[in-house]
Amino acid sequence: MRIIVPLIVLLFISCSNHPEPGWISDQPHADNYWFGVGSVEKPFYGSDIREEARSKALSEIASQISVEVSGTFEQVIKERNLDLDEYAKSVVKTRVEHNLPNIEIVDAYESKNRYFLLARLSQKTYYETIEKKRRNAVITALELLERAEAEFTVQSFTSLSEAMNEISPYLDVPIMEEYPRGSGKFINLYSTIKLSAITLINRLKLVPDENVTEIKLGLTRDVKLTVRIIDNKTKTPFLNIPIYGNVLENNSGGLVLSDENGYCTFSLPNLNGKTAIQYMNYEVETDNLIGESSLFGNLPNIHAQSIIKVIPPNILVQIKEYNLGEETGNPYIAPVIMDFFATQFSANFIESNNGDFIIKGTVNTRSVSDKPNDYGIYQTFADATISISKGGTGEKLIEKSFNKIQGSDFNSKTESANQALKKLSEKITIEFLPELSEILKGL
Repeated sequence: MRIIVPLIVLLFISCSNHPEPGWISDQPHADNYWFGVGSVEKPFYGSDIREEARSKALSEIASQISVEVSGTFEQVIKERNLDLDEYAKSVVKTRVEHNLPNIEIVDAYESKNRYFLLARLSQKTYYETIEKKRRNAVITALELLERAEAEFTVQSFTSLSEAMNEISPYLDVPIMEEYPRGSGKFINLYSTIKLSAITLINRLKLVPDENVTEIKLGLTRDVKLTVRIIDNKTKTPFLNIPIYGNVLENNSGGLVLSDENGYCTFSLPNLNGKTAIQYMNYEVETDNLIGESSLFGNLPNIHAQSIIKVIPPNILVQIKEYNLGEETGNPYIAPVIMDFFATQFSANFIESNNGDFIIKGTVNTRSVSDKPNDYGIYQTFADATISISKGGTGEKLIEKSFNKIQGSDFNSKTESANQALKKLSEKITIEFLPELSEILKGL
């Protein structure tokens, strides 16, 4: 007669026959291995509980390797002023990734609430793998160094960056190699790559197209500033060199890649106020050129500067103001607009028609009645039309009309007209001048 045993009973018997292994509470130690235990709580909602436990076991092994790496790289870190923890993490990550195929799964255990996995890495296999990878990295780095120095182009910097990345995990032991290959001369590979980067960067030279550029405030939209990057040794131009340009003491600027003739053209950045003499700075962006590897240390700063001479605009103001039909000798509107241009642009006000800007306008006031209304109030309205054009071309930049701005007074229509003009000047200050400022910024 067959006896059917429920599956849950079999599992219970199975678990009861496999007591918790000792390596869960007491991690194994051996002279020739690193061990790691991965533990995952159940229920597990990921895709693979075994892989999750393996990953945690690898982290434990990596932390043990990290202690060793930190020790062997300590002198390297001090010499190069690097962050030990960050650099060690980077090196460990590389070395562990190289040894992933060599990780052995020793045992696994599953309880009701957790899944455990024991992994180990042979130190002998680890060091053999690292030495093999180190040798391959050195060969690759030598080839990249040769390529960088064979012909000086922007690709030379990429090659040097890649060469440094190749050897960076192996700098705990000085890398002495024959270079040039076949010369019988041995060099420190790290120092040679770094020196080559410094030498090549120092060959770059920035030459502004103009030493002095004159501009007029309010007329800067089409102003272009150009600088050229050349090989100072051969005087040939460089393609695709990243150049940053900005105005001194002003963070605004832009990054431009040089064209086939070595030229970088910048639109004029925002200026530093109305200062009469300002400076455009040009600088080779070495981080974009060769990467941000701290192993290169402080690289040379290749920069140049040109002068920006800021000239105030000349402005003709022709605003006729009529107060109750008579031209007023004490205008309200023209002074407000002139004060704006004087404050924002240090403008010169002229009488001739050859100004950079021509401001025209008409202002009128008109009373509702010669007598006060039923409440004893004199009422007057002000109207104005103002236009601003470029002096050279006559191009109209803006035209604005203001209608029926009311003024009131208990004593006279003249004073009510003055109140209307006062309100009109306030409206122009609040609504018109900010709009005008934005328009002029784009010129």
